[in-house]
Amino acid sequence: MTRIFLADDHPMIRTALEVLLRDTGFEIVGTAVTGDAALREIDRLRPDILLLDLQMPGGNGMDVLRRIRAGKSKLRVILLTAAIDDSALLEAKALKVEGMVMKNSDPAFLLDCLDHVRHGRGWIDPELGERARQLAGTLADGGRATLAPRERQLIGFVRQGLRNREIAGELGVTEGTIKVYLHALFEKLGVSNRTELAIRADEFLA
Repeated sequence: MTRIFLADDHPMIRTALEVLLRDTGFEIVGTAVTGDAALREIDRLRPDILLLDLQMPGGNGMDVLRRIRAGKSKLRVILLTAAIDDSALLEAKALKVEGMVMKNSDPAFLLDCLDHVRHGRGWIDPELGERARQLAGTLADGGRATLAPRERQLIGFVRQGLRNREIAGELGVTEGTIKVYLHALFEKLGVSNRTELAIRADEFLA
């Protein structure tokens, strides 16, 4: 039995997923309605897969994903979302999320995704996969990536010459989380290191 932890603040979604996974090879061993609670319970329960809503109070889904990756956890993560902007989509790909499923998709998509992820393979909703390919093509052709406010803030700190520890203090996160943020940002912007990011900061922030 594959052990699932569900982080989602919508009661109907939680109930629907419990019904969907009944009599399958998946068992929901815990739930949480905030990002902070999800992190605490994941650490306690050690599930195999995390089903993670992007929009939650107390630390949204992307914050939870970043902190999991910063902690070098082997937990496999599937994002559940009603909507995702280009910035979050690219960052999720850079953070090597194992799966992404749109909430308005056919429920069979989630079961397919879970089965792939359980066996060590990735799965992304076809709609999101096509968007990701288009975004990657745009960036390869010299287009500019859309930056989230946190990403713009991070570029500003790098331009000022702040070290990871100092940036972590400013943002109230761990130094490991900043390393994950920067790695995702390097991937997204096509730069190789923080020096190049600092040199090209004005270009990216324009």
